[in-house]
Amino acid sequence: MRSTSLLPLLLAVGFATGCSSPLPSAADTTSLQGKWASDQVSLTISDSTANVVLLASGGCFGSYGQILQLISQDHFSVPGTYTQLIGAYPGKLEYLALYAGQVNGTDLALTITVPALRLSIGPVHLTAGREQ
Repeated sequence: MRSTSLLPLLLAVGFATGCSSPLPSAADTTSLQGKWASDQVSLTISDSTANVVLLASGGCFGSYGQILQLISQDHFSVPGTYTQLIGAYPGKLEYLALYAGQVNGTDLALTITVPALRLSIGPVHLTAGREQ
């Protein structure tokens, strides 16, 4: 009988302990937002998506990618799409991709992996606040 009277107390302590870790603040989830770029790659991170543009040789628009989720941590690995532009119909081919990155201050090392093409791009080193 005594064990059942302790159950509500143990549950209350468990919930209090489980909820004691702070949630990320708004500042933590928006710190990566903005423009990041190198000579060949640009990344624009918004509040819920990110867009990547890769230049081909000669500075032409070559391919692009999109991440449809929030990037809020300085070390991330998130799914997205990689779109390869081609010179024939339909003009582009879209593949699933994995975007992995590590932020160190104002520098971001980004790697893009496209399993269907057996393609890995990077790591490319991007700088915060820079535009192509």
